[in-house]
Amino acid sequence: MDQTWQCPKCKREFAKKNQQHSCVVYPLAKHFENKPYAKELFQHLQKRIRASIGPVKVESLPCCIHFVSSYTFGGVWAMKDGIRIDFRVDHPIKSRRHFKKLRMSANRYLYYFDIKEKEEISRELIGWIGESYHLHGG
Repeated sequence: MDQTWQCPKCKREFAKKNQQHSCVVYPLAKHFENKPYAKELFQHLQKRIRASIGPVKVESLPCCIHFVSSYTFGGVWAMKDGIRIDFRVDHPIKSRRHFKKLRMSANRYLYYFDIKEKEEISRELIGWIGESYHLHGG
């Protein structure tokens, strides 16, 4: 990160000074209690991101799991039968795979995908996640 601010309490790093956040520490394993398949999919996604896109830090929060590069570029929620992910890009994605999208601003779109099978963590999906990874904190 170029210019980062580190919270003196929780030691998380942010692009913005005094970034509003939760300092609550939440064990990653708690997200996957009674959800072993979700853990398997999460680990596969994390491995694909690291291999195809670049280094990623995982931050476990009570709400979800964040993927962080120089900023938070994606979120993951563990479900009994899979995982839900979200990420932002700067253009509309023409696909029927997402189950929800939000236009956040003129140049930011937030997409949600439910992943039920490893094969759904495709080259196409990793490409979109890579775009989010490289957006630089939008």
